[in-house]
Amino acid sequence: MPNREKRIENLQRANDLIVDCLRHALYKLLEEKDIGQIKVIDLTKAAGVSRGGFYRNFYLVTDVLLDDIQTVADDIRRAMGPDVGLNWRIILRTVYKHRKKIPLLIKAGLGMEILNKINQTIDTVNDDFKLRIMAWNGVIFNCIIYWVENDFSQDPDQLADHLTEITKSILFV
Repeated sequence: MPNREKRIENLQRANDLIVDCLRHALYKLLEEKDIGQIKVIDLTKAAGVSRGGFYRNFYLVTDVLLDDIQTVADDIRRAMGPDVGLNWRIILRTVYKHRKKIPLLIKAGLGMEILNKINQTIDTVNDDFKLRIMAWNGVIFNCIIYWVENDFSQDPDQLADHLTEITKSILFV
């Protein structure tokens, strides 16, 4: 590998490390503070990176979380599958996998951004079907919020069974 390409690769690795440090530090700060109280200087100090390292990658503090929001939303959307209302077990297991991040994202006021990302791929379907999907996405998202607000205290499999029964009664009434 030529010298120039190796330097570029090393710079990219260093930049990826800066982003990881910022993300990790922001989640730690969110455990103690609201997002509005966290300034760039607080974040860079907690992450051990320069302000330039922050601004090279992000514009706002909340921008640090956008990749995670997309990842969480993509995982949930994949778990929903074609029978959206009947895949509760898979959906809840997926949400549980992100149980440390989702409450902090919601605390940061980014819950609706998760829902918007979940809804993102429905632009290609007709309006009638789009409304159905959006309705189910809203149901699923609100169940996730409920579970988060209850500190994931319900067993995911029992909650999935309960939600499946509710869904069946809605679908087949």
